[in-house]
Amino acid sequence: MAKPRPFSSNQDSSPMYVKSKDLDNVSRWSEYLNLEESSASPSISLKYAGSEVQSSSDASQKSLNIEWVVQLSRVGMGLLSKMYRLNHILDKPDLKSHTFSESFWKAGVFPNLPRICIHLSKKFPEHPNKLQLERVDKLGLDNLNDNAEVYMQNLEPWIVLLLDLMAFREQALRVILDLSSTVITLLPHQNSLILHAFMDLFCSFVRVNLFSDKIPRKMILQLYDLYYIITRGGRDCEFYHRLVQFVDSYDHPVKGLQEDLNFVSPRIGEVDYANEDVRGMILYLKLVERAQDLANVTAYREWVLLGYLVCPDELLRVTSIDIAMVVLKENLIITVFRDEYLLLHEEYLHYVLPKVLESKKMAKYGRAKQKRS
Repeated sequence: MAKPRPFSSNQDSSPMYVKSKDLDNVSRWSEYLNLEESSASPSISLKYAGSEVQSSSDASQKSLNIEWVVQLSRVGMGLLSKMYRLNHILDKPDLKSHTFSESFWKAGVFPNLPRICIHLSKKFPEHPNKLQLERVDKLGLDNLNDNAEVYMQNLEPWIVLLLDLMAFREQALRVILDLSSTVITLLPHQNSLILHAFMDLFCSFVRVNLFSDKIPRKMILQLYDLYYIITRGGRDCEFYHRLVQFVDSYDHPVKGLQEDLNFVSPRIGEVDYANEDVRGMILYLKLVERAQDLANVTAYREWVLLGYLVCPDELLRVTSIDIAMVVLKENLIITVFRDEYLLLHEEYLHYVLPKVLESKKMAKYGRAKQKRS
């Protein structure tokens, strides 16, 4: 068990860098907006920035400020950039098999104490104080007790990253809910600006949470809290339990995304099925060599691929399977950030294929019923 040091009442309850990050302050995102600008992602167009779109209904007149929607998409790119950097600093660890290279331990992010670090990660979400770490590595635990303050400073930028990922989740879901609950029809010939801004944010949210599975979130959180217990008189850091819940909810990223975005599933189905541009671009404009059309094909393909992955029930819509099959005939690879790709074959096999088969079965039953009548 970690040995808490005597706690002084004049000590800050949180490290200065962490404490300065207000969880609900919009200005917190300036770092990520700067990172996004340096990354120059083509998927997020600045043509939306500063735009205000009017929408009317019988009941009310609504005004939507698209700028914040676009800003959040750019924040997502900034978060991807920071995770990409951490992943490369740590030499791209294989987290599923708990395989870590020598470069991982020499990167200066984690102490070179593999037995303790890996044990903490494997036992997540069990509390560090309950893991009897002295039985895992007594000398290593002594090292942690002696150097906890330094180790904690090394880890602070990355615990802040976890806090920012949690805040991004909360704010992005709030904005997606607000957009999806309006009376706006998401069709390009009616609300093209809102459609693209909405789907950019949706795809950014999905990519961020899929890619976050590549960084050692559990190890970061468990070690940071252990350092905090040692240096702050035996108390957990104030955000520990919220982060445990957040990280645990995305232990299986696709399942976490499906649960988070269940409320928006019908709108995603509307975009992927009812949107003629989605079908038209994917089916007919692949041969067109104009840059804008090719960019649209890429964007629409991503909408379908990520949309049906996260909202597989929408495949049960009539003829939705036809749209999905066009995309599935190509590949199941998504570019997440720069040279980082995700192979979605396993996820599609587990989450999407059963809906594809169910949809085909329903279509076959419908045709048979028509013949009988």
